[in-house]
Amino acid sequence: MAKVDALATSRLKPGNFVASLDKDDLVYFLLNVGDADAQVVLLPEWNNQRRVIIVDAGVEKKVPALLDALVAAQLLKTGPAEATGKSFPIALLVATHPHDDHIRGLAQILDDYPDQIAEFWESGYFHTAPSYHHMMAAVEKHTMLLHTQPTSGMQRWIGHTGITVLSPSIHLRNRYDTYGVDINDSSISLKIEHPSSRVLQTQGSRNYQSNQKAATLILGGDAQTLSWSFALTDFPVLQPSATEIAKFLQAAKGDWNLLNAAVLKVSHHASKRGVNLELVERISPSLTLVSCDGMTRGKYGFPHDVAQEVLREAIEPRAGARTQKARTPDSDLNLFYTGQGVTGASAAPAGSIAVVMKGLDQTVWRFRDKRGEKVDLSKACKWD
Repeated sequence: MAKVDALATSRLKPGNFVASLDKDDLVYFLLNVGDADAQVVLLPEWNNQRRVIIVDAGVEKKVPALLDALVAAQLLKTGPAEATGKSFPIALLVATHPHDDHIRGLAQILDDYPDQIAEFWESGYFHTAPSYHHMMAAVEKHTMLLHTQPTSGMQRWIGHTGITVLSPSIHLRNRYDTYGVDINDSSISLKIEHPSSRVLQTQGSRNYQSNQKAATLILGGDAQTLSWSFALTDFPVLQPSATEIAKFLQAAKGDWNLLNAAVLKVSHHASKRGVNLELVERISPSLTLVSCDGMTRGKYGFPHDVAQEVLREAIEPRAGARTQKARTPDSDLNLFYTGQGVTGASAAPAGSIAVVMKGLDQTVWRFRDKRGEKVDLSKACKWD
């Protein structure tokens, strides 16, 4: 069985990525960095300005090059808040956990963007790796930087975009230095939604703003079975009662499954311990993404066959264990990998992924960049 199916060239249509964006779109970039992680979320415009959230940078230069491209396309403005009179362009920088393939490039970002980063999150897990110490030394140089070690349930609002921390649970956080926690299970995993549910206070009245048509995504870091088991209990499926207030809240909030999301970035590069069937069924994504070196299987053989079958089964359940029906191709299941190739061109990569989220609708773009290449927005191809 092929590790990762190639994308058909005929279904990748060149297009004007920048011109396709509206100011209210949430844009998620999963960069092609092999068996590493680098993610950028371009937030919808708020107060006439877009800002970004950066989640991990497992290699150097790739994320800064994307930021430069966004600035050149006039989608982002950089410069100290004092100079621009606006908010910090990098609203949040997240180091999910201190593995080198997730934080190697973060010290560079901290050094290259002084006074442009509002807040920095890391899991609080101490590590001996040089990249961790370089990152923390860079943090110390930022005298005005908010430095946070979040745990499950913490929420942050940036404009009308809500960020909820799904892991690590406080239970795991308190065990880091005592009973021991695998470093992957210290990962910060996030749910991002726009516009988020919130209470609006206007002219003396208070109204609950529904999120039933929100763009939602879950970013899993490298969280594994133990970490997700706590998330499943910290964010259970709520069972509404028959009371009038429960009916009102259900009408306002919609889904009672707090882990539901339209887009899932699979944790731990789709290792066999990074996902489980119940979790993916709970999330019920319409679009599933994996950061991996799928063309060559990479150093660790990611994605693992077991994880791929879990993802496929959650997306397209088989009628029974003995069915002989062939699986639908991953791309037709909206399951994509950064390390995918493209048919019709020898060893050509599909490259970094961008998901443009307009409420409940998502559009997928690929940039045909190799692992060591910059993302060129002008080379964007829309997945048909």
